[in-house]
Amino acid sequence: MMILENLARKGDFVRRELSRCVAAMCPGVVRVEYHCHDEGDLLNELALIRCADGVTRRVDVTGLGLLETTNAVLKGVTQEAAG
Repeated sequence: MMILENLARKGDFVRRELSRCVAAMCPGVVRVEYHCHDEGDLLNELALIRCADGVTRRVDVTGLGLLETTNAVLKGVTQEAAG
């Protein structure tokens, strides 16, 4: 039960606060999405960075806390800008 609550909290954080913050800091980013896929005994969490030019960058955030997720997304944004 606690795991599901943490995943819901993380999903809300990524879709709301983190998405707004990243879009405000990085003009080419439209939003950041959070997707959690349960594949039986394996749980995959992804943050999708959606850019204005149609590019989507996938960032694996499986098992990360909020600060670690934020850092991973920001790294994903800066890699996209550099590459």
